[in-house]
Amino acid sequence: MIRNYTWYNKTLDLNRPETVHQVLALGTIGEIKELKSLLGEEKIKSVFLEYPAKVYRPANLNFIKNFLLNIKEPINEQRYLKDTLRNPR
Repeated sequence: MIRNYTWYNKTLDLNRPETVHQVLALGTIGEIKELKSLLGEEKIKSVFLEYPAKVYRPANLNFIKNFLLNIKEPINEQRYLKDTLRNPR
């Protein structure tokens, strides 16, 4: 069962992009597999690309992007990495 990784929301709402990002960034492999079975890989990919969130470390982002979601096109990593400035252009 996927745990709720957000402190500001008491319920787990998989329709919210931040919930998907929190599970990808902080969840176990089992929870990510469960997320993929509930939403589907294409939905997770579209949320990942359309609603970037600054919650990832470099190694984590690389693993999610290249291995779990199999995204081949380049992305603006500054929009995903938590240790970068808040307003990259």
